Amino acid sequence: MNRYLKAIITIGLSLGLLASCAAPITQIPGGTDGQTMSASDPQVTNSYADIPIPLDDVLVISESLLLNTGEQWTGRAVFRSKLDTTQAFTYFHQHMSTYGWISITSVQSEVSILTFEKAGRVATVQIEKRRVSGSEIKVTVAPREAATN
Repeated sequence: MNRYLKAIITIGLSLGLLASCAAPITQIPGGTDGQTMSASDPQVTNSYADIPIPLDDVLVISESLLLNTGEQWTGRAVFRSKLDTTQAFTYFHQHMSTYGWISITSVQSEVSILTFEKAGRVATVQIEKRRVSGSEIKVTVAPREAATN
């Protein structure tokens, strides 16, 4: 019984220590429906400060994950856009550079992908057509892996 209790305490302390090392996750409160927020809201523009966001877009909070904020954020931002897929592709292709991102590659198709790099981070923009109108835009930003030889 003593060994069992020690194992439970050790596991509990290990999990607590591991959780305390995790990066803080920023919570963005929802809009009127609790699931979305206008992309023009200062909380959104400040949180995702180094990517362009079309003004009429809506952040889908339930599908987004924000680690850190501002110029060094990482995670995923999911937007519903009034722009069609071609307009959204053109928008990000033209505007990411104004935020310091360098284009690595892009593919325009049914599901369009644009990839950018900036100061040790990589951004992937995925654009898909929505059923009704407009597009869904997923921007994922993560640290770039170190090159190995």
